[in-house]
Amino acid sequence: MNNSLILVIEDEKALRENISDIIAHYGFHVISAPAGEEGVQMAMEHTPDIIICDIMLPGIDGFDVFSRIKQIPQLPPTAFIFLTAKSTRSDTRTGMDMGADDYLTKPFTKEELINSIKARLEKLSKTNRYRSEQDALIEATFDKITNLTKAERRVLNQIAEGFTTPQIAQKLFVSKKTIENHRVNISRKLDLSGPNSLISFALRLKAQKPGNQFPDDLASTSAH
Repeated sequence: MNNSLILVIEDEKALRENISDIIAHYGFHVISAPAGEEGVQMAMEHTPDIIICDIMLPGIDGFDVFSRIKQIPQLPPTAFIFLTAKSTRSDTRTGMDMGADDYLTKPFTKEELINSIKARLEKLSKTNRYRSEQDALIEATFDKITNLTKAERRVLNQIAEGFTTPQIAQKLFVSKKTIENHRVNISRKLDLSGPNSLISFALRLKAQKPGNQFPDDLASTSAH
């Protein structure tokens, strides 16, 4: 039995039940909602892995549902599949430009539905494995931050805020060459390699440990 949870948001009762029956038949857990507002609430309560949502809904439409769900901070990465009776390129482009993962035009076959679900779950699995590996890397590397000098930690903070080398140099009143040297030393001390590894590390660390990722007095606070 697959433990993945799929939320179906569709106002047409017969179609909603048919989709739910197909999903359940293939071993997935499924819940459903007849309208957008209820669907958003169910997403918050149940944190589904995939949301299959019709675009034409009573009340808020599928695009509004997508926007609201993506703004819910407590939701883990969730795949989103739009359903619509329309086949216009503008509808398709609107949904995909918003960041939807897939798009099914009614009528669709059960094979098309299940294949889309399986593809989204495989992508989610890869994403979650990558995030777990990155989180483990952050934890393993965090202790090494105590080896950074105060100046290097300040530079790392600025990198995490998204500033470029020239911008950091201007903010810290030093030369670009000095910042470049700091970046090289930080990467060496943290065993980071690759052109974007330092930036990726700083951003991930900021997201994982907001508020006190690498304070200037980190070395002294670690000693207590």
